[in-house]
Amino acid sequence: MEQVITHARTIYNAATPVLRIHGVREQYWKRNTGNSSRGDRDSRIGPWMQGEYEILDQAAWSERSPCLYMVQEGEKIRYFGISRNRLKDRWRLSPAYDAETMQPLGTRQIFHSQCWRHIQQAVKTDPSVRFEVRTIKGAALRAVLMRLGEPLSGFTVFGDDEESLVASVERWFCNRSNDQIATWNVAMTGKRA
Repeated sequence: MEQVITHARTIYNAATPVLRIHGVREQYWKRNTGNSSRGDRDSRIGPWMQGEYEILDQAAWSERSPCLYMVQEGEKIRYFGISRNRLKDRWRLSPAYDAETMQPLGTRQIFHSQCWRHIQQAVKTDPSVRFEVRTIKGAALRAVLMRLGEPLSGFTVFGDDEESLVASVERWFCNRSNDQIATWNVAMTGKRA
């Protein structure tokens, strides 16, 4: 298990810091789903606490390319995810509406459907906790995997198929979830939300 943690840390350290979440405020917002067929049953609408965040690398945030991204809290890499297009498609800046009145707040709020509830809970437990999201594109990931050797270097068989490469590495770490890595991942880990 120690080798899995070391491999995760090596990839995280090689990745580009893109987003820092400094905390959340107990001011609640919702997304406006309009005439969505799921309506209020859509768990992504909220209410959610407002995030205090900073985009560290606008180019990496917006670049259209398959990527693996990781969310770190302290020394733990809490979440592994992929985006087939852009990181900002997974970590959305959504138009925000007051949770009670549904009046527009005039701001956009950061949101991630799998991570945000965990972030809120962590900040409620420890208001000083901070999070950093890093991303690594396929070519850079392939180079790190080659340095790490087996078993991860085996994923380089995907060659220029960056989407398959990042998805395979995400799955590999999720299948090895432990108290240090992928603690927030549910898909592919057998954990329940």
